[in-house]
Amino acid sequence: MSENDLGCDVHSDAKAGLASDILEKLDSLTATLTDADFPFSVSVPNPDLSVWELLNANHQLAKVAWVDRNSSSAIVGLGIAADIKIKDEQDFSQSIAQCRAILGDNSHLKFYGGFPFTGSSTQWDGFGSGRFVLPRIMLSKDQLTLTVIEQSDIEQAKLDVRQMSFRPAPFDLDFPAIKSTNYMPTFDGWQSRIDEALSLIRSEVLEKIVLSRKTVLKFEDTLNPIHLASELQTATHDCYVFCFNFEMGNAFVGATPERLFCRQGNHLESEVIAGTRMRGEDPLADEKLAIELLTSDKDQREHDIVRKSIRQKLHKFVDHLSVDSQASILRLAHKQHLKSNVEGKLKPSVNDGMLLKQLHPTPAVGGYPTDNALPEIARLEPFSRGWYAGPIGWIGSDSIHFAVAIRSGLISNDELSLFSGAGIVRGSEPAEEWQEVDNKIQDFIKVLGQS
Repeated sequence: MSENDLGCDVHSDAKAGLASDILEKLDSLTATLTDADFPFSVSVPNPDLSVWELLNANHQLAKVAWVDRNSSSAIVGLGIAADIKIKDEQDFSQSIAQCRAILGDNSHLKFYGGFPFTGSSTQWDGFGSGRFVLPRIMLSKDQLTLTVIEQSDIEQAKLDVRQMSFRPAPFDLDFPAIKSTNYMPTFDGWQSRIDEALSLIRSEVLEKIVLSRKTVLKFEDTLNPIHLASELQTATHDCYVFCFNFEMGNAFVGATPERLFCRQGNHLESEVIAGTRMRGEDPLADEKLAIELLTSDKDQREHDIVRKSIRQKLHKFVDHLSVDSQASILRLAHKQHLKSNVEGKLKPSVNDGMLLKQLHPTPAVGGYPTDNALPEIARLEPFSRGWYAGPIGWIGSDSIHFAVAIRSGLISNDELSLFSGAGIVRGSEPAEEWQEVDNKIQDFIKVLGQS
């Protein structure tokens, strides 16, 4: 039974009638459904309503949003049909299997969520050691889709729909003003940590380590994560824009350029993104910065470390692997990066959990060698990364797509903690790396209307 088979016409002025349209279609089908039809979906056309404003109208409910890097349209979820909360340390294969046990062979449905950078993130309420949600209703520019898991879920699905608002709620014109800004660590603390990292590199314990900074912004009023995510989508391009708002008051939001991997069948795609410059004020200045990045010994060395790691990590999982030998330039709204594409043909025995465990964390967010870098990150960084730099994305019945949650922030009511990191290699300078982590939060700062 396909989603197209379950569609119906909705007039463009029927904002208040969307709920009744969905429920009527559900009632017309339930009498004919057997257990083999579950989980199933009921869809109605979206009468040109803003999916972001529909999310904004439902403050009390769990919400997720995902914009693929190659798409201009957001896919958003409202409410929860199924919720996988991961309590133990990262067991990627088991978590993915739990999601797929619910999805069955329904290729239209997806779980959205992620895992922390390492271990658990108990300081992040509602996120923990990982969480994946199958939304009750998915909204796109084309349609609204209600998901029902099993026979016993029908009445709860109806109740959930009745509790939702389908009248879009416009956003306030401006974000609240920032009251204070604090850095963790401060510049002096950053400098001393970079010096320690360089000492480890000189002693050949490490080739590279990624150290991050937390910038904590306190606002005059509560910050709306849905508004922030919608503005990030407008302000950025070639980025995955995401918002995980599982619990009221807490949300993880970002716009990341970095794909971890995606798989369809035995075809694998990944990439290397490492090495950064800002965009130029005009085409000539932009090209000059790009050439500087392409010819920088320090940035090329940092990029090569990640590229080498990808080859080493994937070689036993693939029958064929192709990695760009020369980096190209990935130009974003405010930054440009060195990028190398990775493609492979997977061996039949390889599953997604194995890939996730092997690829995360990459040296682009951790360091190299990984086993040496991770304990040093835990020792040197004065905060828990939580989901920052962790794998986030979606799980389908026969495919999977994960990004790396960089360029991201955790919202807790009137506070936004922004995370950004810099790869430390031989030749790194503390002041330059401080400027780099500053540059990497500029998408947020500009969207918030701050200087």
